Amino acid sequence: MYMQIDIITALLIAVMLGLIVYAIKSALDYSKKKKETIEQENKPMKIVSIVTCQQNDYTIEREFKEGDFIGKIDGTCPKCNSQMVITKIYSINIEMTQKSFKP
Repeated sequence: MYMQIDIITALLIAVMLGLIVYAIKSALDYSKKKKETIEQENKPMKIVSIVTCQQNDYTIEREFKEGDFIGKIDGTCPKCNSQMVITKIYSINIEMTQKSFKP
């Protein structure tokens, strides 16, 4: 009266259950990552350009200007008069802080 399950059927059931658990976990991770990405996109950001002397003795960090690109020559070094080159461009999240005002 009892139904016996052979080894192959038991393995197939275990594999199917594993795939179902993996699919559910992946879907939950994807939705969490998507939510974090949307929240990240809504935060104000500041874009920064790093300009370095070709002699590597002077570096400045300045706000990104339209037309900036890595490798662009951007003036001369105030220390040695060699060319300044944009070496990095990246963004920074700007944290909004509330200031308390006292009347």
